[in-house]
Amino acid sequence: MGNNVMPEQSADVVIIGSGPTGSAYARVIRNKWPEARILMVEAGPQILPQKGAHLDNIVDLDERAAFELQAQGGDRSPRMPINKEEWEARRAGGFDGSMLRRSGLFIANEADPQDENLFAGFSAANVGGMGTKWSTGTPVPSEIELVPFIPTDEMHKALAVSAQLLGTNKDPRAGDVAAIAMRERLGEVFNPGRTPDRFVQPMPLAATPGPEGLRYHGTDVVLGDLVDEPKERFQILSETACRRVIHENGHVTGVELVRVGSEEAFVVKAATVVVACDSLHSPQLLYASGIRSEALGRYINDHYIVSQISEMQTDVPMASMSWIPSTTEFPYSVTIAATSLHTMPKASEMSGQPIGMGFFVASDISADNRVTFDDNNRDWLGLPAISIHWRQSEGDKARLEEAKGHAQRISAIIGRPAPGFATFVQPVGSSLHYQGTIRMGERDDGTSVCDRNSKVWGFDNLYVAGNGVIPTVTATNPTLFSVALASIGASQIADARRTV
Repeated sequence: MGNNVMPEQSADVVIIGSGPTGSAYARVIRNKWPEARILMVEAGPQILPQKGAHLDNIVDLDERAAFELQAQGGDRSPRMPINKEEWEARRAGGFDGSMLRRSGLFIANEADPQDENLFAGFSAANVGGMGTKWSTGTPVPSEIELVPFIPTDEMHKALAVSAQLLGTNKDPRAGDVAAIAMRERLGEVFNPGRTPDRFVQPMPLAATPGPEGLRYHGTDVVLGDLVDEPKERFQILSETACRRVIHENGHVTGVELVRVGSEEAFVVKAATVVVACDSLHSPQLLYASGIRSEALGRYINDHYIVSQISEMQTDVPMASMSWIPSTTEFPYSVTIAATSLHTMPKASEMSGQPIGMGFFVASDISADNRVTFDDNNRDWLGLPAISIHWRQSEGDKARLEEAKGHAQRISAIIGRPAPGFATFVQPVGSSLHYQGTIRMGERDDGTSVCDRNSKVWGFDNLYVAGNGVIPTVTATNPTLFSVALASIGASQIADARRTV
């Protein structure tokens, strides 16, 4: 086991989780504190030679699917593709059970699939976390989505740092004639009254254009040359579960780890610990560690996705993704991109290019919507099993109906709603953008888990990271936002320079 852990069994900073925010902590700390000894702990395997590389860069779909299965945590059984009945249900705007079967992911709750209060809980377990699978969308949140108690100028500087870490490209498929024409039509309707940064625009992606198409960025891009450092300075310990953060009187002293499949635990001493194992598993680990603030696991929140397939008549096929940003007056975020219908039953009168639309709709935040943990049942990591309890609000229902109308109006600007395809709502949780479960707050009043720097209330050296720290109502893809918040917390750790 000594070869898998730093020889002295200690680190200045231990980061639990290797996804985008955990990797951002590592990168920012290294940039600001060159001598720091950093250990990253990941429950899943390293599935690609390049640590944290994006799976969508694998062209062969069968090969990619085989790797995705390895990222499925404890259950690595294949996910069945959509069947004919589910396609027909989706076309008609009804429930499509395939939306709850994501390749390379596992479901965390067991609600009735037909229940309107289903929350589809997913997570990835592999080096790079969801950074190996995310859409790479990095849109900037609107002012109404930002954390109100972090000064605007500080937040925008952090968002710029985040864009640099992720390698954001504001127009990765520049020159797409069909997309430009479509954006101009949409802009005539949506741009008046907006500032230029909120105009209809290409979707910013963490991707690099090349002769073979886009190269999608995973956490390999965030970590950079960290992965080449000697193990004493930086190491990713894969297939290792953190069972407990060890602490006393508001001070963390280390972590208890166990190799997956083994029950032989060992301890790594730590001067600072960052818990960055997603919005479901971060509160789970804190709970298992006896860190159980009133807000822990509460306020779970995700935006809905209203889906609409449109038909666009174009002489040149569209390849790029477009975005209608959210604003105070239009609190929705809309993603528009070409889609493939080659496996779908398709109406014979459809002759144009099929265009998919994801219309993101915010959901109301409630303390009663929460993740709970069962001490009597253990998951594949040996931690208290997760359940998600969530109820749709009347406000949610009203916004969804309004959103359907907007989606149909946008579809008419693009071309027309594709014949035979209804507007439908994906199960909440389908975006995989869960927020709120380890949320930050302005003060320690029982409604938050951490402060504005992501430091857990009552602790001097314990931090949390991920989409779960976001406390606001959002409709925009949150990765740029959560990595920005991580960069603020990482800077505080680097400034403190605690050492073991």
